[in-house]
Amino acid sequence: MTLFDICQYLQDTNFGTSLRESQYMFPLVETAHVLGLGASVGLIIWTDLRLIGAALRKEPAIEVHSQLKPWMAAGFTLMFISGIMLFWSEAAKLYNSDTFRAKLIFLTVAGVNALIFETRESKTGEVARIQLGDLPARAKLTGWVSLICWIGVIVFGRWTAYGLK
Repeated sequence: MTLFDICQYLQDTNFGTSLRESQYMFPLVETAHVLGLGASVGLIIWTDLRLIGAALRKEPAIEVHSQLKPWMAAGFTLMFISGIMLFWSEAAKLYNSDTFRAKLIFLTVAGVNALIFETRESKTGEVARIQLGDLPARAKLTGWVSLICWIGVIVFGRWTAYGLK
């Protein structure tokens, strides 16, 4: 069984077909996805802007991150679950979509970037020790990579949603 066959199977399940053909559920799931994206990425952007020194410079970066983290996680969870449901309903179509693949690449890089930041920060505490002012180059790089990746996720996600190749 190929990966395409698995995608076709998912799409053809009762759940996939019902969701895709539902007059109300598909738009509700899509709305949840966009709201989760707005909550998660909107707050991630504030953290990233603090890391690169473009906003909230009078606030310690680690405090900005710590205060927003539960809300970012909640938004990401909503976005992730609804995204799986959207994929499930159109898996075979998305399998062949170059824009969807680009979105997944940006999403993966964003996740790895965040994981590295979280594990490195909890290990070294470098960002926590610097209360105000400029952060180390690694922290700025983390912020820039995150911003670029999330812009890519949004652009390619919208591009995918509107059926453009």
